[in-house]
Amino acid sequence: MKEQPGYQPKSEIKWPQAGIVEVGPSVDFVYIMRKDGNFTMSPIAHRMASEYFIDEEQTNQTLLEEYDAYFSKLAGILQWGYAFKGNFELHVYDPTELDKGVREKAGDLPIVSLDPLMSQGVFEHKVSRGYYLGGRKDFGQVARPGTATLSQQAQEIAHSLNGSPTSVAEDDIFSGGSVIASLNGLKEQGVVVEKLIPGIQVGKPSKLTEMGIQVDPVVSYETTDNSDVFDKVDLGDPRDYLLGASGLVVKMPNGHFGRTPYILPFVSTSARAGIPQEIEKEFATKVLHANFEFYKKAEEGVGKLILLKNMDPNFVVLMHEMYGFDSNTPMDQVVAWSMNNLDGLWEVTKAQGEFQEKLEALELPENIVLIDVNGTLIPDESVDDFISEQDVLTLQQTLVQAKEKGLSVGLCSDSPLQQLQEFAVKLGIDGPIVAENGNLVFHNGKTLVINSLETIDELKARITSQADQLMYKQSEDCIAPEFGGSQVNPESGSWSFGANRQTSITVFGPSALIENLGATFNGVSNCSVDESPEYNYFAIHPGTNYKTNKGKTLNALSLYGHNVVMIGNSTSDWVEPTLGVQCAFVSNSRISNDVAEKAAYVSDKQLVEGVVDIINKIQ
Repeated sequence: MKEQPGYQPKSEIKWPQAGIVEVGPSVDFVYIMRKDGNFTMSPIAHRMASEYFIDEEQTNQTLLEEYDAYFSKLAGILQWGYAFKGNFELHVYDPTELDKGVREKAGDLPIVSLDPLMSQGVFEHKVSRGYYLGGRKDFGQVARPGTATLSQQAQEIAHSLNGSPTSVAEDDIFSGGSVIASLNGLKEQGVVVEKLIPGIQVGKPSKLTEMGIQVDPVVSYETTDNSDVFDKVDLGDPRDYLLGASGLVVKMPNGHFGRTPYILPFVSTSARAGIPQEIEKEFATKVLHANFEFYKKAEEGVGKLILLKNMDPNFVVLMHEMYGFDSNTPMDQVVAWSMNNLDGLWEVTKAQGEFQEKLEALELPENIVLIDVNGTLIPDESVDDFISEQDVLTLQQTLVQAKEKGLSVGLCSDSPLQQLQEFAVKLGIDGPIVAENGNLVFHNGKTLVINSLETIDELKARITSQADQLMYKQSEDCIAPEFGGSQVNPESGSWSFGANRQTSITVFGPSALIENLGATFNGVSNCSVDESPEYNYFAIHPGTNYKTNKGKTLNALSLYGHNVVMIGNSTSDWVEPTLGVQCAFVSNSRISNDVAEKAAYVSDKQLVEGVVDIINKIQ
């Protein structure tokens, strides 16, 4: 935004015509909207008319009048928000005129429409861009929720066209990435695309030019001051800001798709529409108030409550599956709830979206079997990780059979990732690894840190200093005996850190040192301590209760669409099956009767034989 003394940014609403729209140096930002009232309100009117047995046409007219009032308020809010960028113009288009312009440019060519507002007399290719929760990052194209897969749609279109060339219509094009994906999908199924006709094109996407397809927009935006047009122009529809009307397609943790409005606490408006981040919350509050007024006035006009189930079905799914709303909840209550929970809900949504993105980068399989190590694959007292050749062979044969059933078998232990990776190679296990008590998840060469000690280096320095003051000598970091290492002799007055830990700290040493460290570090914020002087062992873990970390991680994997079976030998391998994790135990496990009754399966065999028995019984 300009900073000259006394400078007051200008704000205008314009209705440009077809052709080239030039954005000059006197304009700092342009936001484009189509007046989509009939497209947005008609489905709601239809659902309400069916619900209440009232006149659909009159209901639609009443909703349209209130939607016009809502649009006027939204326009004012957008002018306020974008004024922080400087001189602002809101460009408004009549979708009917854009539709007419597209059809004129298509001429005699049949039209394959990617535009949801263009559905009459065309072949519809119902495609959306999918986003992680929060709307900050997309993961590619998906079929619009509730429709056939994109390949199936393309096949049907190709069959109907039977080799005839076609034009493809799109409502808007920016970088061209999404439309290129659609064009390639259509061409793969045999659709002959002769030209692309965007309703509105921003910039000149070079990738489309490289494809050799003629691009003939109804409206195109360019800058005249050599500035990047993508920094000065953005686009959205009024319905994207009205709860329940439409919005961004987002992937929920369970893998289902929903739709969310372009505002907090659901979506970052800064990421999706360029609203300055510093006013994002205030912008959302203003838009939510406009939402609330729309629903209250519309209800008064129609004389009936507007319920959640009257809205876009994919918004209904989102509100029910993510937040537990009953479909009979009035929409004004949904809006009020959104306003009252704006801060806390947005922080959760943002964190969920970030986790989604990182988790999907691991490319975890759908069906995961995780095996504990100590006491499950090898005896607790093992000092050399020995497993007989026959047991290894039997296990490997079982792993092959499991893979044929669609199961991916991995390891889950408190041990460091490096040791677990080496142990997995020895056994022929190639599935995911959950290490350090659930703090790390590894798969396909990628590691996701779930929990971390932010001050791990500082904590290790304090431990070293304290041990020095007590005249204990530090030895090299040690590896547990079951993984081929050896621990320090506590009688020698030496101590050491456990090797290769990334998210936690372990110390092996004399019991007096362990007691001293326990007394010093108990109560340190954002971490928890495991102290065992009798076993010469001390540990610091992230989180206020390290015993729950593994369960939380496994539950998170289950929540995000993975079927998880945990095989162990103690209550530390138990996850309360509220979110779908199944737990099974080898014989002689240290578990209570209650856990044994709730477990998916308890084998009557020990160690590797018990693990093989359990894997063979998983369907």
